[in-house]
Amino acid sequence: MSKFRILYFSDTHLGFDYPVSGKSKHLRRGFDFFNNFHFILQQAKTRRVDLVIHGGDLFFRSKVPGKVVNQTYDALFELADSDIPIVIVPGNHDRSTLPVSLFLEHPNIHVFRQPDVFHFNLQGINLQVAGFPYVKLIGKELPSILERINKRIKPYDLSILCMHQAVEGATVGPVGYTFRAGPDVVKPPDLGGNFSAYLSGHIHRHQILYFSGIPFIYAGSIERTAFAERFEEKGYMYLDFDHRGLVDMQFERLPSRPMFIIELPDDPVSRKNLLSSIKSQIASLPANAAVLISSPSKGISEHLNPKFFREFFPQNTHIQVRHKWLRDL
Repeated sequence: MSKFRILYFSDTHLGFDYPVSGKSKHLRRGFDFFNNFHFILQQAKTRRVDLVIHGGDLFFRSKVPGKVVNQTYDALFELADSDIPIVIVPGNHDRSTLPVSLFLEHPNIHVFRQPDVFHFNLQGINLQVAGFPYVKLIGKELPSILERINKRIKPYDLSILCMHQAVEGATVGPVGYTFRAGPDVVKPPDLGGNFSAYLSGHIHRHQILYFSGIPFIYAGSIERTAFAERFEEKGYMYLDFDHRGLVDMQFERLPSRPMFIIELPDDPVSRKNLLSSIKSQIASLPANAAVLISSPSKGISEHLNPKFFREFFPQNTHIQVRHKWLRDL
């Protein structure tokens, strides 16, 4: 029986903390995102998948430096030129669109600039990839969007729906915040249409929900973008289909920079005591960690400068400082 495979990933946020000038003396995390992005595309070529789908937030914001855009589009163009089609859903960080480029005119690159349906024949199976760019007030707009899409869907061909939205029931953050019904949240009863699967970006935690037996799949982000994600595994997915629909799913983990939060006590104001407190907390941390140091007072914050950190943090450690006391001013 014929099968085809989709490589599905999302929320790459390329350009985030990326040293465009190359003159920064501080460790920047932008390379973490690009490294995983290039690794995923290489896997698509090595495994010869039949289709690649990006679920949105290709870039970390709508206006990014040309160097970041060119590096990203070069990689996508190379993949498309290897005869692997790519579908991209613009996300909220992309402002529901992508920077204009001739690279995007490649016949194997398909971008949802509006609600649309792209048609493919993969391993002899007709697949309809429907989708739309990010919509802020999706709660009230989804029914009309799907009405437009469903008019273009052929009833006897396989179809999937792509978006970049939060759905009711999705969870995020270290305490598991759950999205409830609201103007910016997809309501499961509105997910009408004859779709074999829903693929969405926007939520950075990998998870799969089921509505009326149909999977709603978040691949999650490819790297940790904030310390709220420090406990989350990051990766991408392989989705296998036959003529009946989705038959198998695999989540592939990616290397992600480990994250830790150091809470400093309010009492050690002397440099010696502060140094001792930090050293005791970082002794077991990996050298490539991203560390958030939470300072409770102005007196402690005055010690927390680059020279101070260089004395005992490995060179490959990414350091941020949160000045908690500033919130009380």
